[in-house]
Amino acid sequence: MNNTSLEPLITDRTQADVGVTAKGFYNTSDIARINSYIIYLSDVLDLGLTVNNVTLGQKLTRAQMQDIIKKRNAIREAWYVASDTPTTPQPFSWDYQKANDIEKILLALDEFYQSVQIDKLYSGTFRAGSQIKFRGA
Repeated sequence: MNNTSLEPLITDRTQADVGVTAKGFYNTSDIARINSYIIYLSDVLDLGLTVNNVTLGQKLTRAQMQDIIKKRNAIREAWYVASDTPTTPQPFSWDYQKANDIEKILLALDEFYQSVQIDKLYSGTFRAGSQIKFRGA
């Protein structure tokens, strides 16, 4: 499974975006994008997580944000993250930096997963411990 069909994560919101640009508004499309990565990573890591979709006009509650963070934490605990990956934000006093951090964490998890898949292909070329004979040797 690959992530080519997923919408790119947004990790570069700034204070100047808040209330002005599309990145500066937190919408159902943001939650849908995050949920799609949670499902994707859950599937490739065989975690069996599910998500609760937010519909247009529905207010995003603290409980729903806690649920998103809980599921993202489950993926983080089941996989590896770099030391410079942001810490998990708390679901209160939400701002653009916390929104960036949620998506940065998902991006870091996905990038590491993709890297491992590439390494598997490369390292699977020859079997460890086997003797390799080249023509003319």
